[in-house]
Formats: sequence, structure tokens, C-alpha cells
Amino acid sequence: MTTTPTPVEGSASVPAPYAEARHTARPATARLERVGRLEWPEARSVLAGTTCAWADLDGFHVAAAERLPHQAPLSTHLWAWGRARCLRLRIDGAQALVAALHPGQDDGEQVRVHIRPGTPWAPDDQQAGPLPAEAHALTFELLELPGPTPATFVRAITP
Repeated sequence: MTTTPTPVEGSASVPAPYAEARHTARPATARLERVGRLEWPEARSVLAGTTCAWADLDGFHVAAAERLPHQAPLSTHLWAWGRARCLRLRIDGAQALVAALHPGQDDGEQVRVHIRPGTPWAPDDQQAGPLPAEAHALTFELLELPGPTPATFVRAITP
């Protein structure tokens, strides 16, 4: 997934530390939940009821959590989304570091997020192998936590 920043006149080629790119962004608040480091079967169960996206050696995938492989995919990240939450998994071998973002929920610790449009790679790009048709049929949003340790969550919304 990528976003395309709007060039800023007179800006240096290297942005200032933690500078925010000029995109069309919608500020929002959300509750951030650290689920923790989980073995893959447990991480997979946390994803129940979500749709997932990841890239591995076989290409880019968009699938219901129930269709995830039983072994951790050979990937670095997996993004998942459901009605009230987005999840981000950093896969490390047979384990995953799992965090959940609950947009619009005001209970618990609040974080600031920037919601921006996301775009899958072009059909002929091939960075992660051929993209399935469903990747181009969805409208993606990136939910970005800004600051010194930024993190991006992904969700698809209906067109």
C-alpha cells in the first residue's frame, strides 16, 4: 500500500524528523491496544471475523481470517480489519507482535491518527507478485499513528 504525498514547494529532499507529509488526511482519535507477542495459532485466533491482507513469496493476498495459512506466512506484516477494529501484526518466524486500533472508541488510552487514502500497487508493478483482483476492487484507508515511532494500520472500506 502506498500514498502519494503532495510536493511542498521549497521543501528539501529529506523531510525534517517526524514531519508529516502533505496528504489529504482526516484527523481522528482511536484506542490503541497492545495485544502482545503471540505464537502464530493464538495470533490467528485473535484475527477471527476480520479480513486480512499480506504479501508473501506467492504474492499479495486478501482473505478472510478463516482462510489464513495454519503456519505463519513468510511475510513481515499482516494487516486485518473488521467492523470496529484494525489489527497490525509484525510477523517474526512463528510469532507475531500484535496491536489493535479501535477507531472512534473513546474508552481507554486515546491516540491521534491520520486517516489517508491508500492505493495498492499498480496491476503491472509486480512488487509483491500479481495482485488479486479483489485488491483493486477495494478502497483502502491507511490509519497512521504519527510521531517518533510511527505505525500504520490498514482497512478496506466499501467503494
